[in-house]
Amino acid sequence: MSELLNQAKTLAPEIVRWRRHIHENPEVSAVLPNTCAYVTAELRKMGYEPYEVGGGVVAMLDGQPDGKVILLRADMDALPMAEESGEPFASKNPHAAHTCGHDTHTAMLLGAAKLLMDNKEKVKGRVKFMFQPGEEGYNGCKNMIADGLLESPHVDVAFGMHSASASDYRTGTVLYSTGSYAASADAFKVTVHGKGCHGARPEEGIDPINIITHIHLALQTINSRERNQKEPLILTIGQIIAGDACNIIPERGYFTGTIRTFNQQVREHAKRRFIEIVNGMCATFGGHADIEWTTEMAPTINDPAVTPELLGYIRELVGEENMAEVPASMGSEDFSEVLLNVPGSYLNLSFGSKEEGYLFGGHHPKIRHNEDALPIGSAIYAQVAIEWLQHNN
Repeated sequence: MSELLNQAKTLAPEIVRWRRHIHENPEVSAVLPNTCAYVTAELRKMGYEPYEVGGGVVAMLDGQPDGKVILLRADMDALPMAEESGEPFASKNPHAAHTCGHDTHTAMLLGAAKLLMDNKEKVKGRVKFMFQPGEEGYNGCKNMIADGLLESPHVDVAFGMHSASASDYRTGTVLYSTGSYAASADAFKVTVHGKGCHGARPEEGIDPINIITHIHLALQTINSRERNQKEPLILTIGQIIAGDACNIIPERGYFTGTIRTFNQQVREHAKRRFIEIVNGMCATFGGHADIEWTTEMAPTINDPAVTPELLGYIRELVGEENMAEVPASMGSEDFSEVLLNVPGSYLNLSFGSKEEGYLFGGHHPKIRHNEDALPIGSAIYAQVAIEWLQHNN
């Protein structure tokens, strides 16, 4: 076992303490005052001088002030739901819970910050720690980038991890993809305006329900007739809302959904055709539409040059037997915004398999995480930073 992993395991009680405090006190959205204050205070105890960027927390470690910069990222926000895990440190907030594991991400990165500060002489460059709010659909990553995250100093490479419970692999296994990690996610709300009237006199109105049903059917042709069939694409309409009574044609209705793909060109084509079909169908039946993109998230693509290098450093730490290549996910991850600007990589770390009794995955109210993975994650963050800087400065 490496010296770094030994140090992380010694630090494990502290990492667990951080994780449980954050887990008990979840906050939702891009505004996380208590979580940010807690992370800031813990970083200061380690000797950092953290500062606010785009609603998140950033800290710098200058091992070699004129060296290159690696960014390590963790997200901090919870989900707006009740927790049913049964853990003694379950959420104290009945309306918020860390059911996506961002508490584990934050704790692991705090652990890495401590490890790297303790091993500062090995850091042959600069490490930028990114503690991000608002990953769950609140544009948290975009906000931090817009506020200068990737500059002052300029970031050369970036790395992040996501905890994975109910995995097919035992706790501590590194789950990686060498190309696509996660799909894009473009969520939409389309309001279709017609003309309300009595249901007995439909000729006096313009029926938005009729328009929406035609739009729904027509949108399916993007996938079945226009897409390169070798490239996955999901277009889901998950909600249609219109009308208040059985005998009234409403004035308007709306529908919501999402478009997901691994390919940026497929994404752009699907969104363009979506707009054309919606507006075309509305024009055909005499209505009009307001199209709102409520979330726009690019696919998360691991850099083909950087990823094998970083995986090599991780393999040296955990061993080949604790590495597994897995397919990309049709879920989404807003770290994609960093990877659009900076070469880097993102992967999963198993926090419990079904065989080990961890039966529920992300966003489930009963999800639990095996805390034995926490020090492994902290050591991975630190290993990646130390080794990449040593080999690239």
